[in-house]
Amino acid sequence: CKRLKLKCDRRAPCGSCVKRDTVARCLYSAAAAEKIDLQSLHNRILSLEASVQVL
Repeated sequence: CKRLKLKCDRRAPCGSCVKRDTVARCLYSAAAAEKIDLQSLHNRILSLEASVQVL
């Protein structure tokens, strides 16, 4: 995807590689592959802030 400058959906294998039937060449770093769940992080921050206010 990166070589062809295609948008990657970060799945394993990505949708672009599946469409092109190049699944065997679908490689990217583990750090890039991790999808951060921002909503759960935000909820965690709110929970911790509430706990700190109680203290």
